[in-house]
Order: sequence, then C-alpha cells, then structure tokens
Amino acid sequence: MFTDMFNAMDEGKQPMETFYDGYVVNAIMDACYKSSKSKKWETVDLDIWRGSEEVSKGPQLKDYDDQYYLIKEEKIPDGTVKLILKDKSSGEIIQKTNQVP
Repeated sequence: MFTDMFNAMDEGKQPMETFYDGYVVNAIMDACYKSSKSKKWETVDLDIWRGSEEVSKGPQLKDYDDQYYLIKEEKIPDGTVKLILKDKSSGEIIQKTNQVP
C-alpha cells in the first residue's frame, strides 16, 4: 500500500487506494463500533458519496427458525459450529455455538 502510494506520488497519478477510500473505511468502522454497542445493524453515514444512488435491499436473510434469521454459519477448527443470528422481531444479533459430533 505504501509502495503504491509513493510510486503514484512520484509518477503524478492516483494511488490504488485514495483518501476517499480511507474515508469510506472509517465510516464503516464507525458504524461497526456503534453496532457493537447497540447490538443492532447500524447505518453507515457518509456525507460525501461517490457511488451509485441506487439502493439495494442487500442479500436476503435465510430463515434459521421461527425466531431467527441466519446471518452466518462458520465451522471452527475444533468442530464447533458458530452461528450468528438476527432476531426477527427485535433485530438483536446473537451468537450461538453447537458442538458437531
């Protein structure tokens, strides 16, 4: 990253990652910190947006059971399956682990 930035400066062109990219990453990190406190999905606030104005609904969440949507399922090396679930009514995010035989 630093090599690319210094080469771009020497050559008078834009680096692969710009300060705007850093601005977007920091806005995402701010939303992540806010989400970790609220335990809910939080909006990424960008005063300056250079992307598409179209808003998509994002990926559709899969039903896990009557109470939760499945956000992510991950198998840990020890055989444990870690689930990240979203409560359908409250929006609360929880983690659940299951030991696989």
